[in-house]
Amino acid sequence: MTNEATGRPGEWWQDLAPAVHPSTATKPAYRTVDVHTHLSVPAGNTLAAPHFKPEFEPRSLFSSPETLAYNREYRASARQSGQFEDAEARLADMDRQGIDMQVLSVPPTEYFYWLDPDAALAACRLQHERFAEIVAAHPTRFTAVANLPMGHPSLAVEVMREAAREYGFHGFEMSADVVGLDLDDPRYDVVWEAAVELGMTAIMHPQGFTHGQRFSDYYLVNVMCMPLASTLAVTRMILGGVWRRHPDLTMVVVHGGGYLPFYSARTDHAYAVRPELRKHIDRPPSDYLASLYFDTNVFDPAMVRHLVDRFGADHVLLGTDYPFDMGTVDPLGFLAQVDLTEGERRLVLGGNAERLLRIPG
Repeated sequence: MTNEATGRPGEWWQDLAPAVHPSTATKPAYRTVDVHTHLSVPAGNTLAAPHFKPEFEPRSLFSSPETLAYNREYRASARQSGQFEDAEARLADMDRQGIDMQVLSVPPTEYFYWLDPDAALAACRLQHERFAEIVAAHPTRFTAVANLPMGHPSLAVEVMREAAREYGFHGFEMSADVVGLDLDDPRYDVVWEAAVELGMTAIMHPQGFTHGQRFSDYYLVNVMCMPLASTLAVTRMILGGVWRRHPDLTMVVVHGGGYLPFYSARTDHAYAVRPELRKHIDRPPSDYLASLYFDTNVFDPAMVRHLVDRFGADHVLLGTDYPFDMGTVDPLGFLAQVDLTEGERRLVLGGNAERLLRIPG
């Protein structure tokens, strides 16, 4: 059967999609933790679907027909469906990868920030209940972070408190914008304040880039737009004074922090010579990067080494983006290529995640 959009056989993606094989590296004796994984919750999707509009999903809105067809086939396959939804399928892959524990978070398409308050609350609770069910069944293999209804900041605080109280979650995932609204907006100060109070670690994972008209071809809607969205969001939060107002806010920025960790000097130069950057902060923007943490899903061992050199091994965490095809399939093998001391390696492979997410020993 031929796919009309691509002219290729119906499951042609299988020739390209990475598969999980036994790791090329020896698993260490200590616990390894993957801080960046996604678990889909079908019940939440069913609840949200009647309220969906295409403009709510920028990654799909700006994707080419070829990309949309590929993504449909990739997600619909029996293999991928199991990985996205089924704990047992994930456990088998984790064993192949040498991963002891995954941190579960929703796929970014399941933030549902556009739902009204009642529906948003119901969707988040369905997601949290499913996460809690899996964690309870496999307490040494999974932990989870919350999804918050960020379209309604006061409700987001309520859900954050509930996630901490009822489910024992110690973090939450969030997009790089809220249906186009930037995170430096003061209305989100209540969220950052509650996160600090509760000791919650925020994990920034963009849903897509809201102005992706020029990125439709070549899968740039993901290749460039995902790190670009994080770069823009974090830069705005820094320049908007979020960390000046909330210095203890802890945040992990996945995909290695986007482009910001590799080109922050330009923003510092602008701070030195331009008044526009000095409205909300009183020290160079790069100083605030010390409050951030970064995952290792960057595909180049030298980039991981740069993150360690620039921010310290205590600010870098193993992350794969499992089970998406833009993830790191053999994380231990990849990190074995990075020149790390044994102490640095232990922090990156699990120690930092244990500390930030308060994972029991």
